[in-house]
Amino acid sequence: MEWFQENAWWLWLAAALVLAGVELLLLDLIFLMLGVGALGGMVAALAGAEPWLQGVVFAVVSLAMLGLARPTALKRLHGSADDSPSYLESLSGRRITTPDAITGSSGTLTLDGDTWTARTEPDAPEALAGSEVTVLRVEGATLIVRPVPQIDWDATGEDPAHP
Repeated sequence: MEWFQENAWWLWLAAALVLAGVELLLLDLIFLMLGVGALGGMVAALAGAEPWLQGVVFAVVSLAMLGLARPTALKRLHGSADDSPSYLESLSGRRITTPDAITGSSGTLTLDGDTWTARTEPDAPEALAGSEVTVLRVEGATLIVRPVPQIDWDATGEDPAHP
C-alpha cells in the first residue's frame, strides 16, 4: 500500500495519457476533460495527498472542466449556431429570374433546385415572366418577393449610349 501511495502520480499520469488517447479517437472533448482531471489527481498525489483526496481532486477538476471549459471550447471549435444564418434566412436578398408571372396571390419559383410558391409583397407590382425578383422573406413555404425595377430605355426615347 505504501508503494501505491508513493507512486500514485504515475498511475494518474498513465490515466491522463490513456484518456487523451481515447479523446483522439472520439473528438468530443469529454475524455480530454477527464484527462485534465487525472492530471489534477497527479498533482495532488505529488503533493502527498491521501488517495481519497486525490480522487476528490480528480472529480472536482473533471466536473469543472466538463461544465465550464468544454462548452466554451466546443463553441470555439464548431462556432455557435448564431454566427451563420440558416438556409431559409440566407434566401433573403437573393435575386431570381421568374419563369412565370408572380402576383400578390400566386406564382412559383425554382430556387436551388426546389420549387417554391411565391407571391409579391402587398402593394408591389406583378412580376412578369422572365423578370428578375428579389426575395424579401420566407413565410412558411412561400417566398415573398419584390420585382427588381427595370428601366425601359425605349419608353424615354433616349439612347443610353448617346445621351
